[in-house]
Amino acid sequence: MTEKVEKKDPAIITYCYLATTAVNLLNFLIPIPVAVQLFVNSITCIYIGSYRGAILHHKLDKEEKSKLEKMSSKDAYLFPVYGSAVLFGLYIVYKNFDKDLLNKILSVHFTFFGFLSLLSLVAYHLEKLYPQWSQVVFEKSFNLNLPLVSKKFDISLKKSEIVAGIIAIPPTVAYFATKHWLLNNLFGIAFSIGGIESLILPNFKVGFILLWGLFFYDIFWVYGTDVMLTVAKSVDAPIKLIHPINLHELEPKFSMLGLGDIVIPGVFVALCLKYDVHTTILNKFKNNIKALDFTAIKTTYFNWCMVGYALGIIATFNAMIIFNHAQPALLFLVPGCSFSVLLCGLYKKDLKGLFEYSEEEIKDEVKAELPDEPSSKQIKKDI
Repeated sequence: MTEKVEKKDPAIITYCYLATTAVNLLNFLIPIPVAVQLFVNSITCIYIGSYRGAILHHKLDKEEKSKLEKMSSKDAYLFPVYGSAVLFGLYIVYKNFDKDLLNKILSVHFTFFGFLSLLSLVAYHLEKLYPQWSQVVFEKSFNLNLPLVSKKFDISLKKSEIVAGIIAIPPTVAYFATKHWLLNNLFGIAFSIGGIESLILPNFKVGFILLWGLFFYDIFWVYGTDVMLTVAKSVDAPIKLIHPINLHELEPKFSMLGLGDIVIPGVFVALCLKYDVHTTILNKFKNNIKALDFTAIKTTYFNWCMVGYALGIIATFNAMIIFNHAQPALLFLVPGCSFSVLLCGLYKKDLKGLFEYSEEEIKDEVKAELPDEPSSKQIKKDI
């Protein structure tokens, strides 16, 4: 009988946590250039979210994976439309109604979901430290019966989630009371990691549709109107990362990066990592290697896409300096991510495989390569 061995997260994740913590806290001691803050916070969120998504996704069985919601081509086409409707709606409300009241409503809403994101992040790492805390300690079902809604809810809590909830309460209360930029970034980073981890693109076709649709969305609302900037500056909620420019001045100034500029390209970068994982698994099986972890994975597409994203962030900041005006970050991030992946595919002569990629098909091929069922289970455990 094979003993189950819990694989540790790649070391890069620990370094990412240390880097984003340092770049935020050091602002209290010395001025950190905004470019460094933008770069480090966005890159670390994408690294952590991508690896967490890949690790957690491969721990699920086939039935659990089938229940996950994945974005379709139709969803990708309509995403900029829905985003535009919400953005313009907020703009109209801010222009014509009580801004303070709307901010209170949005603050309660996003603070609550920020609490859940932070809880999930802390619980994940508590389970890494104390695997026995992953056991469910509370279960309850109840029915919600309203005139228009009738639904059954199943609630289950692990010990790790209970402890994580206790840990997450103080910063949540403190943020709601003070709206401090550091606590805003704490929830913004948790939001970003959770979003990249949970938003699933089934293939590269959907990924390219989503990226390029939002490419034109971002350009229009930033360059064509004052809508994006007005809403971004008005919303007092953790939907952006705030970077101090001169924290020690009497009237400190801040720079902002919307979470969409991290999460949207981030889910595409995460798709590249999943593709690297699956193609590596296939190649390893063909060479009769039955055990695999992240140290054995060639993250070629992931690395190329991360470089493309990094160049996009650098280009965004340089454009802000040159034109002295807020820039639509996706104008630079979308070409950086998408063209880097296409160039990698050309270099590897793998464009056909890239565009034919389907998670389900690759899983079927992996299953066919396995000599027996126990090996399949062991691979899932190892990953």
